[in-house]
Amino acid sequence: MHSQGVIHRDIKPENIMLTENDELKLIDFGLSCMVNGAKPKTKAVAGTPYYMAPEVLLGVYDSKCDVWAIGVLLYVFMSGYLPFQGNSRDEVFQKISAGQYHFNHPEFKDCSSNIIDLIKKLLCVDLDKRLTAFEALKHPWFESIDNLTKTHREV
Repeated sequence: MHSQGVIHRDIKPENIMLTENDELKLIDFGLSCMVNGAKPKTKAVAGTPYYMAPEVLLGVYDSKCDVWAIGVLLYVFMSGYLPFQGNSRDEVFQKISAGQYHFNHPEFKDCSSNIIDLIKKLLCVDLDKRLTAFEALKHPWFESIDNLTKTHREV
């Protein structure tokens, strides 16, 4: 999607479907946009607040905003909690902007160091340090999942 110049801008659990073949499919491209150029940026603030990247709140962002949302998804899938919580929208946005989250939930005790590392690299406020989607797919956690899937199919 990103290699085709598309930014989804609203990645969240409701926009992910599971097929009969256990494949994940991203749906609802209603907020997506096309970008061009080597360093494409867009300015419209769009998305679901809990999944918005810090740069979206500032109004200038690129495809790495989707990578951030995937980091939020992984955090939620591993723990059942949103990483950025607050009593108001402004409080949530302040925590997002500061990258203020933790791994103190008991559910994270059962998570591998690889998934914790991947989440940290996806929820990195510094855009230069945040992984791209392509880089994320090369993370060791995906290799461990591939090996687990292969073993499961062999059994």
